[in-house]
Amino acid sequence: MDWIEFRDRYSRFARFSKKEVWFLLVLVFVFAFIFSFDKWGVDVFDASAGFKNLVVSFVLVGVVVLIHHVVQRCVCVLFGFKPMHRVWWTALVLSLLVVFLSNGRLMLFLGSVFGIRMLDIQRLGWQTYGLNVKQQGLIAVSGNIALVLFAGLLKLLPVVSGSFVARLIEFSILFAFFNMLPIPPLDGGLMMIGSRLYFVFLFAALVGFLVFFGAGFLTALFLGLLSGVVAWLVFYWFFEKQYG
Repeated sequence: MDWIEFRDRYSRFARFSKKEVWFLLVLVFVFAFIFSFDKWGVDVFDASAGFKNLVVSFVLVGVVVLIHHVVQRCVCVLFGFKPMHRVWWTALVLSLLVVFLSNGRLMLFLGSVFGIRMLDIQRLGWQTYGLNVKQQGLIAVSGNIALVLFAGLLKLLPVVSGSFVARLIEFSILFAFFNMLPIPPLDGGLMMIGSRLYFVFLFAALVGFLVFFGAGFLTALFLGLLSGVVAWLVFYWFFEKQYG
């Protein structure tokens, strides 16, 4: 597929609908509120400082969520599917309840749901013509892979603790991690349904990357991939080979 065809597919099938834009705004606002929940003053409530942090959080959360969604939509049209994003309201409300009940000590970022619809003409020529759960899983996790690489590249910059870039890195990692949890209909759940082996490799690689993130981007990337390979081999030998 050349650039002209991809651009045509994206403009026709991957642009956000008005409903998806509203879903995106609600998701970003709630996540920004959760992310800035503990930044409304140090010792006493400070509305001015809190509102400022909420606005900053809204911008950085918006950047991260948009990268995640746009990458998913780009990969989706490459596979010949139409992307669909919506909000998982139950998980979103749960995330709000958790941050309130824990007084900001525990934050969840659950609520982004991705789906696909087959485009009949665009799927012509594919070996598996119909809806494919493995491909859906790969498309779903593509956004999280992009966020991990995005955070890693930002890590190469001179980052000051507490700065906008540092918080951008933090939320990118958190959002990718929660989306990769093996809970349908989250991205990780879709990947697990599509292929357990792919999911084990990617989830272990993500966790390994996060664990060694402080050691530098290239070191974390290498050790993350190594963690994924080891987890894949263990899972295949002790589970998939026996019961798969």
